[in-house]
Amino acid sequence: MEKKLEELKRDIEELREEINRYIEYPDIFKEEIQSTSHKIDTCINEYLKLKKF
Repeated sequence: MEKKLEELKRDIEELREEINRYIEYPDIFKEEIQSTSHKIDTCINEYLKLKKF
């Protein structure tokens, strides 16, 4: 379980870095921002679910 939590934390951080790059040009990367944002939300939700146990 701890391993999965660490993986999720790492994934979230990588996605945050990715979205920060896209934010510099929001008009060009609108779809990428939305997609990455959705991935972050999914990872965070999964992390929170696992953290409750």
